[in-house]
Amino acid sequence: MWIELRGPETCQYRLEDPWKQPTGRLAQYLEPITLDPQAYGVHDDARLVGPDLVGVDRDKRIIEETLHLKELPVAQRRRLVLRSLLPRAERIDAPVCSLVDIRRWSGAYFHWFLDALPRLIAAEDHSSRSGERTLVIVPTSLLSWQEESLALLGVATDRQLPHRAPGRGGLQVRRLIAGVAHRWQRGGRAPFDAISPWAIRRLAGRFSQAVPLQQGASAPSRLFLSRRGAPNRNIANEEAVMQLLEPHGFVAVRAERLSLSEQITLFGGATHIVAPHGGALTNLMHARGGHLLELFQAQHGVRPEYFQLADINGLDYRFLLCPNVPGSNDIRVDIDRLMEWLAMTL
Repeated sequence: MWIELRGPETCQYRLEDPWKQPTGRLAQYLEPITLDPQAYGVHDDARLVGPDLVGVDRDKRIIEETLHLKELPVAQRRRLVLRSLLPRAERIDAPVCSLVDIRRWSGAYFHWFLDALPRLIAAEDHSSRSGERTLVIVPTSLLSWQEESLALLGVATDRQLPHRAPGRGGLQVRRLIAGVAHRWQRGGRAPFDAISPWAIRRLAGRFSQAVPLQQGASAPSRLFLSRRGAPNRNIANEEAVMQLLEPHGFVAVRAERLSLSEQITLFGGATHIVAPHGGALTNLMHARGGHLLELFQAQHGVRPEYFQLADINGLDYRFLLCPNVPGSNDIRVDIDRLMEWLAMTL
């Protein structure tokens, strides 16, 4: 059974680029794009086979929503189906939704919030329609922010099934709720990285209910997201950057040192954000307007993820290509350009 939650979405984004830089992949989003409907499948008596828990339905067909790979070799698909024919290793007599997949990206902050957690929308919708309690397969060792995110979304620990490889015949479940990551375009009518505004707003709304904005009344509203200590894209001239920003009320923040609730509060009250491209900008899903300057490493290229999140939540978005420091993956910010941005936004 296939259940559609939201029909096709048409998106068109705007880009302010006062410095006339190459837009790279952002150019794909400056014309109208149509996103696939947001939907999920309910598969009775499905098997989850292999270490990555690929779904096979009772008609011995791969459940594509558990793959997230359009080009899985035919021979590998055949082996997965054959495994589903073996005696099952275990049965779970309940509906199950999996937050892990064959790419194993769920340990990254961005992919957890943008690819894994939106599948809970499907799990919750099924529970609401059927009255059944849906169990959730989660990574074996949850990081602190993953644990907190599940708690804030109401996924109690007794609903969580730690990911583990099943026996050769796989894990049989009464029903598999196969909610595809909303960025995966089945019809191919939009870029792979296209983000569903509907899914983001729905997920962010759940977090805002759990972490009311008024809790952050004393939090700084002008942020510089530091990557000090990260393996790449550190700001080599961060001291000069902060000498310019601090007199205007900017505060340097290490997002990885904050709890998830603190990050939600911080971004929910932010009016100005300067940040190198990185996972901390995933928190733009909690923003409520304002201004963003995203700093790209020139050799890394211009990427569209946070451009979309910013526009979805009403932020005025600009970006700056920053040259690499020779012999490293660090970058250097053009202070004159930063001054121009301040003059445009303050």
